[in-house]
Amino acid sequence: MKILICLFMLYLVSGCNIFKVRNAEPPEKPPDWNRFPNTPELCVENLLLAFNHQGNVYFYGSILSDAFVFNFDPNDVQDFTVPERWYKQNEVNMLMNVYYTDDVIVDLKLNLYTLPNQPDIIQSNNAWIYREYNLVLNHTQPNLGNEFVGNLQLFLERKNDGLWVIREWHDYRVHSEWTFGRMKNAYGT
Repeated sequence: MKILICLFMLYLVSGCNIFKVRNAEPPEKPPDWNRFPNTPELCVENLLLAFNHQGNVYFYGSILSDAFVFNFDPNDVQDFTVPERWYKQNEVNMLMNVYYTDDVIVDLKLNLYTLPNQPDIIQSNNAWIYREYNLVLNHTQPNLGNEFVGNLQLFLERKNDGLWVIREWHDYRVHSEWTFGRMKNAYGT
């Protein structure tokens, strides 16, 4: 009887092909990232890539100046409990918190659109970028919207190595009280 059980088990195991070597799956391609943002446009593209791809969250600080300042919308400061400004470490921590808190992020999508009556000003060492933004964030935080819209102004500077970084970010409320600043404040530390 023991021999029959052993033969039956051997038959089951051999039918499962557990000892057969399978072909490995190719590794996932890492998300895009401009390693050398030597134009203001590449720096802004990296901003989008940092927010839209969790794998780029660790690169986010590299596109921010050490003197980076985020200026919250003055109306948000007055109407809600947000600070007037915060700095590089607050900004980096915020994006880390978005992706790595217990809050399950299903989707995070940032889109930037040029403003028709506000052209960018790009000089040899400085640039002012003006955009309308739309950020969709699916989350489980109570009392926080899912869609954030408004305008932003970025002041970029070119470092000595020729790479561009964001020095200042100004957030402006337009039609909705759910601004980028309010989302950042909710995930900030």
